[in-house]
Amino acid sequence: MKNYLLAILFYSLSSSALALAVSEPALIYWGSPAGKALHSRIPAEADYWQLIPNFAVQSTQSYCSVASAITVLNAMPINKPVDPMYAPYVYFTQSNFFTPEVSKIISAQTVLEMGMTRGEMLKVLTAEGVHATTVAGDIIKEKALRTLLKKALGDDGQYVLVNYLRAKLGQEGAGHWSVLAAYDAKSDKVLILDVAKYKYPPVWISIRTLLDAINTLDNTSMQSRGLVLVSK
Repeated sequence: MKNYLLAILFYSLSSSALALAVSEPALIYWGSPAGKALHSRIPAEADYWQLIPNFAVQSTQSYCSVASAITVLNAMPINKPVDPMYAPYVYFTQSNFFTPEVSKIISAQTVLEMGMTRGEMLKVLTAEGVHATTVAGDIIKEKALRTLLKKALGDDGQYVLVNYLRAKLGQEGAGHWSVLAAYDAKSDKVLILDVAKYKYPPVWISIRTLLDAINTLDNTSMQSRGLVLVSK
């Protein structure tokens, strides 16, 4: 009788775990039924609403850092440069991002060949005239990350760039930059606006998955990946 009850309990727990795994995939892409449910309840104060009109697709396969940076910079109430293509209107582009000050830190050619590290992103954003701070993925804990993102992805004047390892999301590719746009408290998931839109649509992932993806080693800097928070 005891073994019979244990078998029933084991079957019940296994069935519940299986149902949870089926109903809550690790990645929830924008156009999926679960994705539609999530984006239908994006809070009015979420960064998403300021970012999406300025969302840039990377112009080369190594310009994810630049596209992520200009997405955030164009969403902010700051002085912007003029690109001859759009003159006389002011707007950050993936060309005029490389000001003389930025080029002293890292050149367009270097980014084209190697991308950009978290430390370099911090420096170039500062050179663009905004306030930037960084959070290393190997230092922050899950609870602290959740608390930080609940605040930063709301209406507090901050924006969040994320440097993560695609493999930790089960995606193709290596290190990547994109922009975090919203936090959903009910599911405990964050929305990544992937600047490689030709490759992957926006995706919702859990805080735990995000932490796993940023707590990875960048082989160029030999430091952890992580977040860069940007404000005026």
